[in-house]
Amino acid sequence: MNDGFLGTLRLAFVALQNVSFAIVVGALLIDGWFAREESPWQLNVSKRLHVAMRTAAFSALAFSAFAFWIHSALMSDSALSEAAPAVRSMVEETGFGHAWLASTVLMLSVLALALLPSAALTRLRPVIWLVMMGIALARSHMDHPVDAGAFSLPVWADWVHLLAISVWVGLVLVATYVVAPRLIDAPADAQRASAAFIQSLSNAATFAFVALFLTGAYNGWRGVGMPGNLLASTYGQLLLLKLALVILAAALGGHNRFFEMPRVLATLKRSSLESPTRPLRRFATVLHIESVVLAGVVATAAVLASSPLAGT
Repeated sequence: MNDGFLGTLRLAFVALQNVSFAIVVGALLIDGWFAREESPWQLNVSKRLHVAMRTAAFSALAFSAFAFWIHSALMSDSALSEAAPAVRSMVEETGFGHAWLASTVLMLSVLALALLPSAALTRLRPVIWLVMMGIALARSHMDHPVDAGAFSLPVWADWVHLLAISVWVGLVLVATYVVAPRLIDAPADAQRASAAFIQSLSNAATFAFVALFLTGAYNGWRGVGMPGNLLASTYGQLLLLKLALVILAAALGGHNRFFEMPRVLATLKRSSLESPTRPLRRFATVLHIESVVLAGVVATAAVLASSPLAGT
């Protein structure tokens, strides 16, 4: 294997780690919404959310370890099978390694908490949120913003950016592949909960998009330095690609919010014999397309974080 292949493999693992982290965030949020009321249907959805959370937490740990091992091997110009000393040196002697170790220990804590019985997991949700925010802060110390100093304004801006994109991506992925199939088959007495979920999903995704756009504009300007670098540098071109994908995903989300969602909510809230299945399927189809676009955003963000800033 050559460095080119290993570098690409590392970026793939970073992207998968980001997706896994986002799924944990999305599952936590949605589980909190469904905990407002209890019914057999909602408890079944919560169990599926907990499974998704546990799987994603384990996956985030595994992908992070793979990516860090490859990164250490590349930095020391050693083979993967001989990279153990480089990994130890990276953890002990570099700020990047310290931040990675902190994020790994915290994610181990999330996994341990997620493996608790569902009742205990529900009670400890605020603790998991605090740990997840700590993981995001540690990871913000592994990218370009830390060049301005630990706990500097760019680091905090990147922290908010990471949380915002994780909320948006996580909500869409979990809603698409875990919750939406349950909504279509939900009993009549679960329609009020379904309507509340869809409204909460739209509101949270909109808030996350605003935070993502504002912090992304700040981070992007710091990264390119001047408008000319947007097209003249690889970093700027990747930034434009990410922006285009974000705008496309936002357009899809806007379509759901202003066209599909009103129809779904009207059907769910109306006491009639009209089935909500058809509008729910259209809503879920748009969510599915949005999830694919957002996967592209995550992949582009992984490459962007590993690319040299414009002018460097």
